[in-house]
Amino acid sequence: MFAPLSIPAFRRVWAGQVMNLTGDAAYGVSVALLLLPREDAPRALGTVLGMSALGGIVSILVGGALADRHRRARIIIVSDLLRAAAVAGVLLAGPFAPLWLLGALSGLLGVGTGLYRPAYMAILPSLVPPDRLPGANALRSITNRLTTLLGAAAGGALSVATSPQWALGVNVVTFTVSILTLVGVSEAVGEAPEGRPRLAAEIADGLRYVSSRTWMAAVMIQGTVQMALVAAPVALILPVLTGREGAWYGWIVAAEAAGAFLGASLAATIRSRSRGWIAMLALLAQAHQTVALMLAAPPSIILAASALTGAGLAVFAVLWTTALQTGVPASYLGRVFSVDGLATAGLSPVGYVVAGWLLADLGTATLAGFAGIALVISIVAVLPIPGLRRFGEIDDRRPQRRTGCDHLR
Repeated sequence: MFAPLSIPAFRRVWAGQVMNLTGDAAYGVSVALLLLPREDAPRALGTVLGMSALGGIVSILVGGALADRHRRARIIIVSDLLRAAAVAGVLLAGPFAPLWLLGALSGLLGVGTGLYRPAYMAILPSLVPPDRLPGANALRSITNRLTTLLGAAAGGALSVATSPQWALGVNVVTFTVSILTLVGVSEAVGEAPEGRPRLAAEIADGLRYVSSRTWMAAVMIQGTVQMALVAAPVALILPVLTGREGAWYGWIVAAEAAGAFLGASLAATIRSRSRGWIAMLALLAQAHQTVALMLAAPPSIILAASALTGAGLAVFAVLWTTALQTGVPASYLGRVFSVDGLATAGLSPVGYVVAGWLLADLGTATLAGFAGIALVISIVAVLPIPGLRRFGEIDDRRPQRRTGCDHLR
């Protein structure tokens, strides 16, 4: 697993993204704590998270197409610059800034994130030889879990010990470090084919590729529902219930990351051909979290439930990502990941904004109960779909429908 670190280009990118992802995790906790003193804290947090998700939706398909065209390191640098500017803007604006300003800055942050995700997912094959790619992916996955754990805990602890503004300042520094590690990185880039279609045509081709595979599209749609109706309410309820309990909120977020680390380790050992069913059923682990929030359980119980949630989400993520990486042609990979990201975040802005309003009007118990019901229904509904049980292994034995730009490849 650690062999790819002997490759200078990979080592530089990996080190920069350790800092980058740690700062991201700290931001998620610190911006929630920053807004808590506001009288309209639930609505403000919903607006900030919703606009960030909207910015990602606007840019992610373009980011995926650009990741299939240009050097991924340069795209990540641009995304880091945009996100650093956005976080610095939130820091300067302060917790009581007008909602429209916080929303605009969060939208800019989301645009940077939309460019970042497909580029980061697609850069590894250009940095390491094929025989070391599994190790690089494993190291990336484990690093993601550890940085989320450490960043969330550090963001919460730093915000409580000093102020959320200090934690936001650290996030700006992490973006700067990431940029410095990416400058001059040598990555292998294939030559663009002659007669390459326009960017819009390539984006449409990626959408057709996904829609022609029912099982793939169904999983992405389920992700849309879960993010909007489950993850968004939970993201708002957690800081409202635990944000004033000292550093508990940061530790709860860190516990979810710790659970994700264990879940990812478990998923790496799964060899069942029913990996699709296993992945989808693992998502039911979040039901523990919604029940704990509905009952307003003590922070320690919410922490344990969040750890189980992290484990289930990680099992799904590892099995799902592996299915895409091994089953999707390299020429489509950036766009498929961007479509996946778009589907996951598709209704998130609406989910965050609506959840913020409903939380203020209905309370945490009712909203958490609705989230738990939506979780179960969305998972059960997709289980019977052909091809989902094995994440496309059935489809792989059938002729695949041609997509619009196949004649150009």
